[in-house]
Amino acid sequence: MNKRRILGTMLIALGVVLVVFQALLIGVAAPKGYWLIHEWQFYAVNYGIIITLFFAGALIFAGGYVKWGLVLIGIVLLTVNTTFFYYIGDVNLLIAESEDGQHEVIIKEYPNIMKETVRMKRRGVLFGRKDSVLGGTSDYKSLEEERYKIEWTAEDIAALTYETGPHGALGHQLFNFRSSDYVRYQNVAVSLIGKWIEQGNQENYFMSDNNELVYVKGGELHYYNIRNTEQFGIYSVVILGDDTKPTLSITLNPGTEFSDDGMIEEGGTITITPVDLGETESAVYERE
Repeated sequence: MNKRRILGTMLIALGVVLVVFQALLIGVAAPKGYWLIHEWQFYAVNYGIIITLFFAGALIFAGGYVKWGLVLIGIVLLTVNTTFFYYIGDVNLLIAESEDGQHEVIIKEYPNIMKETVRMKRRGVLFGRKDSVLGGTSDYKSLEEERYKIEWTAEDIAALTYETGPHGALGHQLFNFRSSDYVRYQNVAVSLIGKWIEQGNQENYFMSDNNELVYVKGGELHYYNIRNTEQFGIYSVVILGDDTKPTLSITLNPGTEFSDDGMIEEGGTITITPVDLGETESAVYERE
């Protein structure tokens, strides 16, 4: 066997390996919810399959009409793969790590199709599994428009704010990585009953009577109702505002625990952050 045929055999063997990989990905991993984090890798493998099986076969083994038939099939498959790559595989990917590198948030946005943006959790080195969907993202692409912000309110809790349309409406998600041994649901909004004073500035405070919430910052007074809250995990809650008052995210800081009555134990602290795409200032509060 000459060198040309040896090279061709090696390329085709590589192509067969890539085919097996894609078959396992599509037939086994995908039905279970696992997919490549970097979408382009799927289409890169397709390119490898086409080049090794069709073009290598045409150039090294085949002759005459068979050769040009393989080349034509290869060109058609390359075109199809490129089209799918453009419309489906060309994604906007956001991977944000905490400062200590222990946690990450993976957001995948599909700019060319009306499909909701998803948050993925990494499984292994290459794969991820869809964990949640970001509402209001099938039409307006906030990553594409660079109209989003992600901040770590603690080393183990990340806050994502994103625009859901061209008129400035905002969506929000809080991602919790903190482990817990609580055996029952903890209501963060209820646990905040009492008056909370900003550390270093007693004129700023947050107060709750389990019905009405009061937020005072820089001399401005804002009222909320506890029903207008949205809890994320058991360590964070978002208090929904409107045109007259800011939306707030409240996070229990590391080491803050719940007592047996569901309240935050003495000595616990919270961080309050206005939800906005612009610059915001977080502050730590402790119960008076």
